[in-house]
Amino acid sequence: MEESAQKKESQDHVVWPTTSSMSKEILRRRDTAFHVALGKLLETHGNAESVIQIGEAFGRGLFAEFIDEKPDEWTMKEWLDAATENIFDHMDTSFTIAEVRADEARSLLTQRLSHENSDESHVASLFSYGFIHGLFLGAFPKGALLMGNTISLGPPVTEFTFKTNATYKDKFERQRIKNLFTTTKKL
Repeated sequence: MEESAQKKESQDHVVWPTTSSMSKEILRRRDTAFHVALGKLLETHGNAESVIQIGEAFGRGLFAEFIDEKPDEWTMKEWLDAATENIFDHMDTSFTIAEVRADEARSLLTQRLSHENSDESHVASLFSYGFIHGLFLGAFPKGALLMGNTISLGPPVTEFTFKTNATYKDKFERQRIKNLFTTTKKL
């Protein structure tokens, strides 16, 4: 695997972290998919659903291509381990699992996945929600991703709850997210 180094300086020292070719490829694809979603949002005059759908397609595509070992029946722990090792670790993202049960997991995502520090941060949040949802649906087609609070002191941290089987109430989460971003945020 080819690696390249980029200089990063902090207050009192210099670090040269390496970036693998796989990481570069995943980040390139993420940026491309995000820009497609942004263009579609402008084309559809603020249709949040299009951003989520493009994010989901991106997540499902990464799941299909980069998660090599796919058991017939996933466990929550197997999915979390595979997604973290094969996807999240390559996206400059900190994914902290707070609680894991057989049918549910709670996590905190730091340094969210795409363009959160740009002028398109609200679009990036929708895209990230769609991406993670699509990645999760690759293993749990009847599952749900619930988005909790976001804390913006320092790098943004978002709480997510993954459920292997969506309840009737959980099925409204997608609409809640769209409403949240279209009524309180400028898209």
